[in-house]
Amino acid sequence: MQKIKTIIIEDEPQDLDLMQNLLMDYPQLQVVATARDVDNAVAVITLHKPDLIFLDINLYGRLSFEILDVINHIKLNPKVIFTTAYDDYMGRAFKYAAFDYLLKPINRQELQQTLQRFFDSFDNTDFNSSYHKLLQTHKKLIFNTVEGFEIVAPDEIVYLETVKGQSYTEIHLTDGSQIIVTKNIGEIASSLPADDFFKLHRSYIINLNFVKKVNRILGRCYLQSQSQEFVIPISREKAKLLKDRLREL
Repeated sequence: MQKIKTIIIEDEPQDLDLMQNLLMDYPQLQVVATARDVDNAVAVITLHKPDLIFLDINLYGRLSFEILDVINHIKLNPKVIFTTAYDDYMGRAFKYAAFDYLLKPINRQELQQTLQRFFDSFDNTDFNSSYHKLLQTHKKLIFNTVEGFEIVAPDEIVYLETVKGQSYTEIHLTDGSQIIVTKNIGEIASSLPADDFFKLHRSYIINLNFVKKVNRILGRCYLQSQSQEFVIPISREKAKLLKDRLREL
């Protein structure tokens, strides 16, 4: 069997040491890196492109689901075994296609059973594909805000608008709420799914799925989300380009 590149992500030093010691019994696993917080975890995963991650859920007050949301945007699809002292997040973990969910303190026999299943899958199937497909259904975008960050699915965004006089962006969501993001609209544009979004103006990007009608005479584009209507200025030239794009859908 080929060496299985493995990363351990754990914020408690004693738990990290314990997991490293436990994995020494499995020569098939090559622990290529460890990390103790969300940001470093993303960095080492991106660098090493592991096959397997042992992932603690709580990392210095942040949830490690953030990590999976981020690496979903780069073409990495490792298997994940969550490790935690609590079972509160078990349902959410399996929505992220967790291979398994081990409660601390880690039981040596349970670990052995989990890894044996993993080795069998690694040998005989393209097990990563199911993880990647399921994670794609939960694809999210992470936006920095003044208070911290927010995670949003692209299909929750109706349109984006530059905050007047600032380099911030206001994101309008399907539930009628808005998020102020600390990036300009140009920087955000590259992270949006190109098939679904259209730059209507230097200050506006719209989700094509919510376009209801365009009035070229008044220079207005109307978006409809549930019972709410949004009106955005549009030039005649952009109206023609928008019509062409909509025909491609």
